[in-house]
Amino acid sequence: MQRLLQSLDQTITQSRIPRELPFLRAERAVIYARRGELLLAREEVAALRALPEAQDSAALSAWLWLAEGLTDFFENMADRSRDRVHRAMALASSIRAPRIHALAAAWLAYLDFRVQDDASMAFHLHLALSTAAPDHHSARARACTVTAGVLRFAGRERLAQAWYHRARCHAMADGDGTALSSIMYDLAVMHVIEARLGECFGARDDCAVRRALLCTESSLFLDRSVGARALRHHPPMLRAQMLTVNGDHAAALELFDRHQRAAMAEGLAHAECLFEADRARCLLALGRGDAARAAARRATSAFMTATEPEVIAIAQAGLARVLGQLGLTDAARVTSHQARETFERLGQRRERLLRELSTVDLERYADPVLLA
Repeated sequence: MQRLLQSLDQTITQSRIPRELPFLRAERAVIYARRGELLLAREEVAALRALPEAQDSAALSAWLWLAEGLTDFFENMADRSRDRVHRAMALASSIRAPRIHALAAAWLAYLDFRVQDDASMAFHLHLALSTAAPDHHSARARACTVTAGVLRFAGRERLAQAWYHRARCHAMADGDGTALSSIMYDLAVMHVIEARLGECFGARDDCAVRRALLCTESSLFLDRSVGARALRHHPPMLRAQMLTVNGDHAAALELFDRHQRAAMAEGLAHAECLFEADRARCLLALGRGDAARAAARRATSAFMTATEPEVIAIAQAGLARVLGQLGLTDAARVTSHQARETFERLGQRRERLLRELSTVDLERYADPVLLA
C-alpha cells in the first residue's frame, strides 16, 4: 500500500475531531478511485452521502462529486466524469475552499485535454497552479503532469521534462505511488506517439522505438509495484503497439488477444481502429492473410468512432501499408492520403495547444521543487 493511503488511514483511525472524519474519508475515496479500488470508492461515497453532513456541507459535497467523477473515469473513462468533477470545482469555488478547488481544477485540466477542449484545459490549468498551495502536492502533481503532457504532445520535450520532474517531486513528497505510476504511463503514451508518428510520417528512429519500449515496460512494472488497478489493461495495449513496431508480431498479437476487449471496455473503444490496424499488420507478417483482411475491415469500420487525431493518423498510415501488401492498391492510396490529411490536422492542434498554453504564464509557476 502506498505511503499516502497508509498515512490517511492512520489519520482517520486516530482522529479525535468528529467533524473532520467525513472529509478525511471523502479524500480517501478519491485515492481509492485513482488506485482502481472502485468498489471501495463507491461504497465510501454511498456511506458518506447517507450522513446528515452531506446535506449540510457544500465542501463535503464537493469532495464527493470529485470522488464520484474520478471513479467514473477510472472505471471506463465515462463522459459524465468530467461533469461531476466540474460540479466539485464549482461548489468549491462558491464556498472558497481552495484545497478541493485546486485539485478539481487540476483534474478538469486533464479531462479537458483528453476531449480536446484546449481553451478550457488552459483555463483550468492556470486555476490549479494559481490556487494550489506550495505544499498541496496532490493538486500540483496532477497539474504538473498535465502541463508536461501537453508540452510533450506539442513537441516541446525539453520543457516537458522539467515539468515531469516537478510532478515526480510533488508525488514523492506526498508518498503517492499512484501518481508516480500515472506519470510513468503518461510518459509512455507520449513516447509511443512520438515513435509511431516518426515511423509513419518521417524516418523510423530506432532510438525512439527502444525508448518507447522501455517506457511501456517500466509503466507495467510500476503499476504492479504500487498495486495500481485503475485502467489496468491500458499499459499492455501500449506495449503491444511497440512490439508491433519492433517486429515482435507474435508477442504483440498475444497482448492484443489478451487485453484488447477489456481495454476497450475501460474506455479505449475510440482507439479500436489503431488496435485492429496493428492486428492486421501482425497477422499479415505471420502469414495469416485472411485474418489480416478481416482485421483491416474492422479497422476501416472503427474509424467512425475514432476521435483523437494522433490515433487516427497512425491507424490510417498503418492500414494503408497493410492494404498495399494485400494488393488493394486503390484503397491503400486513398487511406494513405487520408493519413496525411489527418497528420496535418494533428499539427494544427499542436499549434493550438501551444497558443493556449502561452496564456497560462508557466514561468510564473516554474520555481524549482525542493523536497525536505
